[in-house]
Amino acid sequence: MRNAVMSGMAVGTVVIEASATSGAKMQARLALDHGKRLFLVRSLVMQEEWAQRYAERPGASVVESVEDILPVLVAMARPAEQLTLA
Repeated sequence: MRNAVMSGMAVGTVVIEASATSGAKMQARLALDHGKRLFLVRSLVMQEEWAQRYAERPGASVVESVEDILPVLVAMARPAEQLTLA
């Protein structure tokens, strides 16, 4: 239950290390199911088959460091410049 709540509240999830049976893997799946961003550290993707599969899903990104994540979060937090009604 905790993983579902945290995934639903978060803008995205960063997974650094997780085995095939870990709660972090569950939260990664829930993040994608909730339409949230998922960031997987490259070393995890190289080691875990589940992470390789998740990395191919829409909304997932493979990252090297926090510098790869921050620009995405900043862009997500930026308000729309102008809305128009058609």
